[in-house]
Amino acid sequence: MSEPDVPQEGPVVNLAAAEVEETVTQSTPGYHEDEDAELHMAIRMSLEGPDAETTEDTMGDNIPIDEEAQAELYQALFLSNLPPDMCDEQIAELHQTRVNEVNSAQDVLDIFNSTKHLLESGEPDSVSKFMEIMHQATGLVPDGSDVKASLVQVLSDIEFEIKAVELHHSAVQLMKDFQESGDQTVIDNAVQHMEEVIEHTPDGHTELKAERLSSLGDAFQCRFEHLGELGDIKNAILVKQQAVDLTPDGDDQKAARLSHLANAFSRQFERLGELRDIENAILLNQQAVNMTPDGHADKAAWLNNLGAAFQIQFDRLGKLRDIENAILFKQRAVDLTPDNAGFLNNLGSAFQSRFEHLGKLADIENAITHKQQAVNLTSDGEAHKAAWLNNLGNAFRSRFERLGELGDIENAIFFNQQAVNLTPDGDAHKVAWLNNLGIAFQSRFERLGELEDIKNAILVKQQAVDLTPDDHAQKAAWLSNLGNAFKSRFERLGELGDIDCAILVNQRVVDLTPDDHVHKAAWLNNLGITFQCRFECLDKLEDIENAIHVKQEAVDLTPDGHAQKAAWLSNLGSAFQSRFKRLGKLGDIENAIFFNQQAVDLTLDDHAQKAAHLTNLRNAFQSHFEHFGKLGDIENAILFMQQAVDLTPDGHAQKAAWLGNLGNAFFYRFNRLGELRDIDHAILVKQQAVDLTPDGHAGKAAQLSTLGVAFQSRFEHLGELKDIDHAILLKQQAVDLTPDGHAQKAAWLGNLGNAFFYRFNRLGELRDMENAILVKQQAVDLTPDGHAGKAAKLNNLGIAFQ
Repeated sequence: MSEPDVPQEGPVVNLAAAEVEETVTQSTPGYHEDEDAELHMAIRMSLEGPDAETTEDTMGDNIPIDEEAQAELYQALFLSNLPPDMCDEQIAELHQTRVNEVNSAQDVLDIFNSTKHLLESGEPDSVSKFMEIMHQATGLVPDGSDVKASLVQVLSDIEFEIKAVELHHSAVQLMKDFQESGDQTVIDNAVQHMEEVIEHTPDGHTELKAERLSSLGDAFQCRFEHLGELGDIKNAILVKQQAVDLTPDGDDQKAARLSHLANAFSRQFERLGELRDIENAILLNQQAVNMTPDGHADKAAWLNNLGAAFQIQFDRLGKLRDIENAILFKQRAVDLTPDNAGFLNNLGSAFQSRFEHLGKLADIENAITHKQQAVNLTSDGEAHKAAWLNNLGNAFRSRFERLGELGDIENAIFFNQQAVNLTPDGDAHKVAWLNNLGIAFQSRFERLGELEDIKNAILVKQQAVDLTPDDHAQKAAWLSNLGNAFKSRFERLGELGDIDCAILVNQRVVDLTPDDHVHKAAWLNNLGITFQCRFECLDKLEDIENAIHVKQEAVDLTPDGHAQKAAWLSNLGSAFQSRFKRLGKLGDIENAIFFNQQAVDLTLDDHAQKAAHLTNLRNAFQSHFEHFGKLGDIENAILFMQQAVDLTPDGHAQKAAWLGNLGNAFFYRFNRLGELRDIDHAILVKQQAVDLTPDGHAGKAAQLSTLGVAFQSRFEHLGELKDIDHAILLKQQAVDLTPDGHAQKAAWLGNLGNAFFYRFNRLGELRDMENAILVKQQAVDLTPDGHAGKAAKLNNLGIAFQ
């Protein structure tokens, strides 16, 4: 019995973790932290008028003022600019001035200009005291004069500006609150406040208008990242573009606003996948870098953001030059600020991304090193400690999936758990850390097969789903990962409730995701995989029909050049192959070969997934051979599987699996031609697969059982007792390693029963026949009614009784 070949599943899309990796340095809002400073700026603008050069030329609505009235106005303005501790003295002097003769308006203007800087004194309660002085100064001007009217208008404008500033700061605080709570009403209020502020900010106040437009853009973007509504990210881009346009070249804020706009384009690209958005993001970030001189405090941030944009484009197109640029610019950011934890973390993210593409161990080592430095530089109380711990855990998990070393997955769980523990309930990031912890538990389960791990994976992923409101943009991602965990447990226990849950959850993911969403294809692909999984258990044609349908949709939605196109093609080919095994229609196996060949052709030799796509192509050719018996098919199967083995370095976690599949291909050719060298090769490479699979690995029993099948086949050909003895020994080990309740326990028992049966036929010893009947009966009893393999096991048991 050959080892089952599992189709390559698309990567679990972990949107939240990816967002957090760039959070610290990607275009955080440039708000005024000092409310008095903003008020002073707004008030001075109101006093001067939007286009005024000097106060002596214009006032209010350009009302002409005579020299004496102008002197009184300047005296009032002079008072308004004094610090609070001078108020009483200056008001007294003003009363005296009303009595005495004023020599000239210019005298007062000179005093006003010389004391203008006092407005920025920053004294406590300076705003309220300033308004008190302004009201008193207005009261000293004679009623009915043009100056009085102008001062009243100016005072009204100032009071409005104070209200606008208060609204603005209230909105900023609401945004901070929303980041922690995720409460939609909070961000809605923040957006509403900021829109009111913009509406009442005069167009002539370009600096203030640009600052407030930028803040409004950040609020729109913040809401988009919560709800995923396209209108919000489009509005964010619109108002951030306005802020950029209002900011002249040479302004200190120009680079920051370009970077903020670039970040919004990146977010829109991540939602829609349209290349022009990420191209705009790269262009704008490059402009921000170019206009920022070396030595500027923000140079590193703009370099980091430029690197982030290149990394996002790499994830979409898979072009190595993009990830090389990402590493280059992020490295420059780190070099400029070597102790910045955020930049170190983000550089580690870029190294990890290249590792997952090329599989070079040096990259994941660098990723872990830099992310560990980020963690070490951040104390437990700092805001981003949990994020850095989470990302470090993800890097360890990535290395575990490459090398299979248990220490790495233990570290992954440890750091992901720390991230969860450090994050209070109610924090918007908690669900992302829970989700990633669940993925780590699932990875360890798939390595060791311990049921406690998959139970924990489902538990924490369910928590992530439950904590996320239905209208949240990340709800679909968390649901998809939960569905993946249910499928994994089904493959271990074979309980139909789990695969039904997996299909139900993945269907909900697809239903929640609009067709223009960049991840729609991934969710369709995962739904197709779960349908195919249930088909292979229950043999219901509607499941494989659904699998092909939704996987085809995934392919059709994915543009040529997309980094995941090959994966979706390979998975579609796997579904056609599965239906071919059921119906035997030539068109299905031809489609399987066609789509798998496309996947191989689209994948460069140095890509980490090349071997997997070659394996799936080998599967298709082998199925074609099994049905039609054409030698060219099995030759191709061996050729492609050998390429997969050769492309996989020693120490890779998949090396044993590829060797086992190569052994299967030799085994099938032996059954067709009967040449001893093929069965010898099959046993040789399958033995290597067993030797490379550590004790405790969930796949060890499968490797042992299929090696036993190869020994049994050679015994049937040569009749040497040592081969059937080896077969029984290996198959018994497979059974002993497989816990009761495992979905494959019945298969291994059936294989063991076959070996006992063949030795009975050779030696005629009754105990072998008794053992054959015993274990075959156990296999039948363990196979639930309705399972596709139940009839075959009953038939084999009947033969043994005969």
